[in-house]
Amino acid sequence: MKKYIPAIRRSVSLIEKNDKGNFTRQISSRVFEMLHTFLDIILVKMIVNSVAGGNGLRSVLWLTATLCAGGFLISFIRRLINRREQCHEIRLKEGLRQILAQKAASLDFEYLDNTDIQNKYRIAQENLSGNNGLINTRGNICLAVTCIFSIIVSIGMILPSVFVHTEGEGFMGFICTPWGFLTTAVLVAVLQIIRNLFFEERDNRCYEKARLNEKMIKNERIYTAFKNMAFGTYQHGKEIRLYAEQELIHDEMARVSEENADIWDGARKACIPYIAGSFIFMELLTSAVIYGYALIRAVYGQMSAGDVIAFAMLFKQISDGFVNLGASVSMIRVSIPNCEEIFSFLDIQNKQYKGTIPTEKRNDNEYEFEFRHVWFKYPNTEQYVLRDVNMKWRIGEKMALVGRNGCGKSTLVKLLCRLYDPTKGEITLNGIDIRKYDYDDYMALFSVVFQDSSLFAFSIAENVAANTEYDADKVEDCVRRSGLSERLDNLPEGINTYLYKEFDEHGVEISGGEAQKLCLARAIYKGAPFIVLDEPTAALDPISEHDIYTKFNGIVGTRTAIYISHRLSSCRFCDEITVMDNGEIVERGSHDMLVTAGGHYAELWSAQAEYYRDTAGELFE
Repeated sequence: MKKYIPAIRRSVSLIEKNDKGNFTRQISSRVFEMLHTFLDIILVKMIVNSVAGGNGLRSVLWLTATLCAGGFLISFIRRLINRREQCHEIRLKEGLRQILAQKAASLDFEYLDNTDIQNKYRIAQENLSGNNGLINTRGNICLAVTCIFSIIVSIGMILPSVFVHTEGEGFMGFICTPWGFLTTAVLVAVLQIIRNLFFEERDNRCYEKARLNEKMIKNERIYTAFKNMAFGTYQHGKEIRLYAEQELIHDEMARVSEENADIWDGARKACIPYIAGSFIFMELLTSAVIYGYALIRAVYGQMSAGDVIAFAMLFKQISDGFVNLGASVSMIRVSIPNCEEIFSFLDIQNKQYKGTIPTEKRNDNEYEFEFRHVWFKYPNTEQYVLRDVNMKWRIGEKMALVGRNGCGKSTLVKLLCRLYDPTKGEITLNGIDIRKYDYDDYMALFSVVFQDSSLFAFSIAENVAANTEYDADKVEDCVRRSGLSERLDNLPEGINTYLYKEFDEHGVEISGGEAQKLCLARAIYKGAPFIVLDEPTAALDPISEHDIYTKFNGIVGTRTAIYISHRLSSCRFCDEITVMDNGEIVERGSHDMLVTAGGHYAELWSAQAEYYRDTAGELFE
């Protein structure tokens, strides 16, 4: 157990940090339960002895009533402790889940694409309240403490009868001596040690091996994902019904369920010999030793009838105490590695340097960004997505970033926003490497609307403000400026209307275009000096897109803006257009300059113009 002590200490610390006094309440509840058991033993002993001694009914009833009243008081106190503990248990579980969620949210963005990290998170979640998880470890620690208490009290109660000695010869005489009791106790202890350390621990490890099976973990993730698609996501529900994907989902869920069932069944079969061995050592051999010893003592007249019963019950308490102590220690040995999986996830260190330099709060908004020989490839890949990118722009400039799919436009934005760091080269703000700036301070400079920007099933106001506290007038102004005035006027709760129906049956469904406008409103509300629009209007028609960009161009004002769009006509109002191809910047200039140059941009422009002409001809033929 010595090597597990640091993990046990950390487990205790983590639980106490989330729910102070948790261990005290848990142990108190178990102690009161054991006190009730000891009171029952005393009650049985005294009643049997009283009846055997010829005492009157009145005396027996009075004795019974007194001891029952004590038992009632103990039960009442224990019930109060248990009820309180039930309330705290919910708080503890939610607090531990929040710790994992906060850790997951604070990890570097690149970890979201890392399967190993995702599996670590899944395992950590499972190990919070699983059969051999952190909370179960807490239970076993408390059980070990109370078992020691039970053993000490039982020995204290049984010793007076042990030292009652009657002369005898041979084995029977030896049994009636204190040395005979000690020998019997050692024999019972040895039987329990064999049972716990050999049979019980191997039984537990069989199931742990199945629970932590890599295939099992992967299947659990697949099953949860398909379950959420089928029942938890409105957006997926449409495709499932239109394309009759129910059978596909059902078959996949059935497949992983069957595979997991086979893994568990294999674990069950592997455990049968250990369960049988545990039963033999516990139920047969141990019981035979305990009751055999008590009967021998009774035959030699060393005990009354009540004493025999009490002796057997107390000896059983000692035996059970050692059994449960050994089982709890065994379970702790099994579960501590699971707790260490939680700590392993919590101890993941972010790779990105968070910096310490505060960004300048400039009234003139004079910021200059520059990419200096930036190369980048995604983690665990060999191909560079960006190649020797060099560019700079100042606050107030409006730049369009265009190019074919996969040319590196969105990746460039992710580097600018420090979702990733360059593999080689550096990005600077006013001449200083952005990695040296305080991370949160630097992130506050940006308002970004991605093509796949997310909204949550909260109120419109909370989505726009990204907070539960907000300026209602400012929120409404931003929503209207983003082009949603008419829709807002038709909502009965205005900005307090909930999106979607997950948390509010009166929530509203919005179109893809409306969702993107709300994301624009969120960007406006933040008021950052640097705004990036990464194809946020891809779901809109060209006219609507141009209208939003033109309107948003006025909203941006003197702030810097980068527009990423496939539709080149929507970017004509920008001060400069940067053209990317195969991870490199191949052209920069105004729309007219680039069209005249006849390069890559002119080729893209010509292809799109020809597409719109052909499409229009097909529509009106």
